[in-house]
Formats: sequence, structure tokens, C-alpha cells
Amino acid sequence: MPERRVLSVSGLLETARSLLDSDIGAVWIEAEVFEYRGPHRGSGHFYFKLRDEDATVSAILWRGVAQRALHGELCEGQKVLARGRFDIYAARGTLSFVLEHVEPLGSGDLAARFERLKKDLFAQGLFDVERKRPLPVRPQTIVVITGKDSAAEADILHTFAESAAPIHILMHYARVQGEGAASELIVALDHAARIKPDLILLSRGGGSLEDLWAFNEESLVRAIAACEIPVMSAVGHEVDFTLCDFVADQRAITPTDGAQQICAGWVLAREWVQRLAAAVPQRMQGLLRDKHYALNRAMRAFLSQAPARRVDRARVRFSFAEQRLCTAAAKRLLRANTTLQRQARCLHQNSPHGRLQRAAAVLDKAAARLEAGDPRALLARGYALIQIPGQTAFLRDPANVEPGTLLAIQLAAGKLAARVE
Repeated sequence: MPERRVLSVSGLLETARSLLDSDIGAVWIEAEVFEYRGPHRGSGHFYFKLRDEDATVSAILWRGVAQRALHGELCEGQKVLARGRFDIYAARGTLSFVLEHVEPLGSGDLAARFERLKKDLFAQGLFDVERKRPLPVRPQTIVVITGKDSAAEADILHTFAESAAPIHILMHYARVQGEGAASELIVALDHAARIKPDLILLSRGGGSLEDLWAFNEESLVRAIAACEIPVMSAVGHEVDFTLCDFVADQRAITPTDGAQQICAGWVLAREWVQRLAAAVPQRMQGLLRDKHYALNRAMRAFLSQAPARRVDRARVRFSFAEQRLCTAAAKRLLRANTTLQRQARCLHQNSPHGRLQRAAAVLDKAAARLEAGDPRALLARGYALIQIPGQTAFLRDPANVEPGTLLAIQLAAGKLAARVE
């Protein structure tokens, strides 16, 4: 087996960069400026794309070389002649075309003309939202104006067929590019308006600003503004804008998107009908179930009113009433007995004999207290009362008498006279 050559990702990208630089080097390309936003606010570099009808490549113009590389102002849709080299950004593995020289090829005049005409028509009120008419939700007849055997025609018809919307489609063909295309489109628009359809779809596929210029002609823009039938513009791709897009009653980003918007009301209606059809059996089952429950309730109510059932319920009610009556009588007798016993105790407590007994007990307690407080009882226990003759108070402190003072001593059996020594 041959020897394997294993590279890392960074090594592979570096090899590819070397091959691009050695085998291709600097090349000249003719392309259209696409997604142009001017210099980056932070870095000052220019990041945009270059494209033709079939391909797109990312382009970079470094700030350091922009002053000598640019030979005119860049703008969206401008055709340029550019020289540069391919480079690979290793961190993302993306291929870019690094520009060294850029010069316009004349489409910049179209871009400037586009902006001037857009500004003038806007000032005249042709693009005002107030003048735009609402499109029918479910149109029945539409006229499609596009190029014969074009990709836009195929996309539109395929979308209509796929949606299966019940729409009558009338095709009006006209040139959509080149000299005289705008005049043919105006004639087709006039013929379409005479048919009185619900909607007119004006469409073509993508292309450069020069390719789409017929849809920027002032005569066609004014014809759309004057048309009595609502007009939808579906020109180019999502990034393409024409003056017809601004004046039309509604814009679609692609021909396919235009057809989808027209069919959307029918598609939603069909989905609603399908959901309704699916819901009808469920609603019927629910209705029958509710009626069945109601019938069962009515049957039970009818059976509950049978004479035998009513007699049984009356018997049960009478039994409960009897029990409640007996219980109430017993409770009343019990309460009356309790009341009588309480009153008997009160009578017994308030009888004369009982009151005399309680009064005697009170008197006995009072006599005991009087006897305990009698001074003679104290004297009988050996105590004595000492007075100084002529004074009423009894002597309590020996310091209150002087030697030689006469004293009168009261004892339990009599009195004594004494002198203090």
C-alpha cells in the first residue's frame, strides 16, 4: 500500500492556500456587487459579495489598500471589474476573494438612476401605504404576467398545482428583460385589468440590476399605480428590490413566495375544513353521549317517582320523624329531671334547720376567736399587766421607769404593788 500522508486541518488549509496562490495567483473577474454595506464601522474593511447569474463569492477589501484599489464609488447592484487573489480563513475554513483593484463597468449609473427615480416617485406619493389595496384572501381568478417558458412561470405553476387551490389561472406572457420589455409588460398589465380578475401577479426570476431594469422603468411603475386591480410584485430573489415592489399592493420575495401567498387563504380554508370534518364525528359522539346521560337521568327520575318508591321514602321519613320525636321527648324529660334535682338541692340548702346550723357554726367560730383574744386568758397562762399608778397605758419597756417608781401589777387572781429598785 502507498504511504499515507496525514495532515492536520490547519495543514490542509495552508496547503490549499499555497496551491491557490501558486496555481491561480492574481486574477481578473467581472461581477456584480451584492450585499454591499460600505466599510465596517469598527475595522474600516469592506465585506461584501461578488456574483453573476450562477455563483457568488465573498469579497474582502482591506482598509489599508482601499484608497488605491478603489477607482470609483461602490454601490449595490453595480457591475465591476476586479483583480484579486483567493484566500482561506483558517479559523472558519471559508474561501474569500481578496481585492487589489476595483473599477466600475457602468452599472453604477443604473444604481444612481434607481435611487433618484425611487426618491422622486416616493415624493409623489406613489409608494404610500395608504394607497395600497388589500389583496383578496381567497382569490378565484388571477392573471400571471411573466416570461414565457421561464423558471418563474414553472415555479408559480408548480406551487399552484401543489397547493390544489381552486384558482382559475390566466397566463399573459411578455418580455421581462431588455429593450422594450417595460412596454410589453404595460400592455400585458392593461389586458389583464380588462379581464377583471381578483388579482394580478407580476413576476420574473432573479438577475442583476441591469437584468431587472424593466421593472424599474417609470412608465411601468405608473401603470401599476393606476391599475384598478390589486397587483402583487414577485420579481427576483429576496435581496432584489425593484420600483415595482414599492408601488405594488404587496411584494413577494420570490415567484414561489408570491404563489404561496396567493394560495395561503385557500390552504388555510382547506385545513380549517379538514379540522372541522375531523371534529364533527367527535362532536356527534359527545352530543350522543350527553343525550344518553340525560336520558338515563330522566329514566332514573321517572322510576324514582313510582308509587312504591314514594311509599318507601315516606315510610323512611316517618321512621326518622318518630326517632327524632322520641329522642326529643327523652331529652326534655332528662333536662326537666336535672332542673328538679338542682332546685331540690337549693331548697334543702335554704331550709330553716340548715340556716340555723350554718349560723351556729359561725357563732362558734366567733366565740373561739373572742376567747382567744380575751386578756384574762393570757393572764391565766402566767402573763401579767404592769402599770404605773395614775397612767392608763401598760408598761412595755423597762427603760421608761426610774428606780423607786411604784408599779401596779395585775395578775389573773388579783393585783400586787411593787417598787422599782
